[in-house]
Amino acid sequence: MNPILQVINTKDFKKLWFIGTTGMAMRWIETIALGFYVYSITKDEFLVGIMFFFRMAPMLLFGAFIGVISDQYNKKSILKVTLFITSIIYFLLSVSAYFGTLNYIQICSGAFVAGLAWSFDFPIRRSMLSEIVNKELYSSAIALDMASSNISRIIGPIIAGVVLLRVDLFPIYMFGSFLFFIAFITCSKITEPPKKINNSKSLSLLKDDLFEGIKYIFKSNLLITVLVVTIIMNSFVFTYQTQLTVLVFQNLSNSPVILGILLGIEGLGATIATLLIANYPIKNNLPVFLIGSYIFAFCILVFTYTHSIFIALSLMLIGGIGMAGFGTMQSILIISSADRKIRGRVLGILAITIGTQPLGAFLLGYFSREFGSINAVRISVVFAILTLIIITFVQFKKKLTNKIIY
Repeated sequence: MNPILQVINTKDFKKLWFIGTTGMAMRWIETIALGFYVYSITKDEFLVGIMFFFRMAPMLLFGAFIGVISDQYNKKSILKVTLFITSIIYFLLSVSAYFGTLNYIQICSGAFVAGLAWSFDFPIRRSMLSEIVNKELYSSAIALDMASSNISRIIGPIIAGVVLLRVDLFPIYMFGSFLFFIAFITCSKITEPPKKINNSKSLSLLKDDLFEGIKYIFKSNLLITVLVVTIIMNSFVFTYQTQLTVLVFQNLSNSPVILGILLGIEGLGATIATLLIANYPIKNNLPVFLIGSYIFAFCILVFTYTHSIFIALSLMLIGGIGMAGFGTMQSILIISSADRKIRGRVLGILAITIGTQPLGAFLLGYFSREFGSINAVRISVVFAILTLIIITFVQFKKKLTNKIIY
């Protein structure tokens, strides 16, 4: 049977897939909506960067401990509570926006809650996915999950761009509240058998579990490589999204629709690539992971120089393909390399490396104010490419040395 059909027919996969799609849809809608809105009312690149710092900080602050908790407690219950609380917060923000009392502090607070929800979703839901599918279907399952994220990146930013013609966040927040509530109902229907809760775990024992996960990672050259590259990409390349509104305004157009279409095209390229990976599983994942990183970084670097919408769209399409190679293989490499009993902790530590993005966003926002967004993004991406070259050289030198020895 086709691997995609096998995964889709796996019990509860479609429910977990839908929950992930709702969360990622709002993430990409907010990437456009919040960046555009904050820049429109402040005209300050640094404040845009700070807002995204709050959006991404929870992954850095709590990702690892959430991973530890996911290995010890009932994943379904944690996910349900997270989705319900997030739905309520979005509803309150929509009320504030409707009555015209929404301010910058509230936006940052809402962004922090959304980031916290993503921090719970990443290690918990991904770990649940790996538990319901057979090991030989890991790559197809993760690729399909990434495909839903990328489909959201096609539709979400375009929707946000159209809605923001009115420069109003009320429909954005209300839609988010609705999506997360539907996800909460869907999560309630998952038939995952409850895991015995171990209430005897103290904070110090949970800390020991975390260190066990860290020691496990340092025994694997592959896991270290994946995590280091993840830090580089999230800290110095993906942070371009925090200044995307400014880049588009200065180089291409001041229309939020164009802004949404650009991210949508990037999502289209990523969707095509992830569906191909899902249908044709790749055995040697690391080269695809590294090549995808290079492709995306080069596309963003060239993007900062172009004033042509056609070229910009082409770069985003190709960049999306590269992002799919990076993002899909990242999770596949982690899940396939880690033992099931420690997988949540390893995914939690992966969440920390992804969570370094707010530090990069903060620095990029500061340097954008000092030197301009375009120059700041260029310097950041060039640094990332040079670092990737060093990592690639070290990685393949080790492989060559091992071949000579054996």
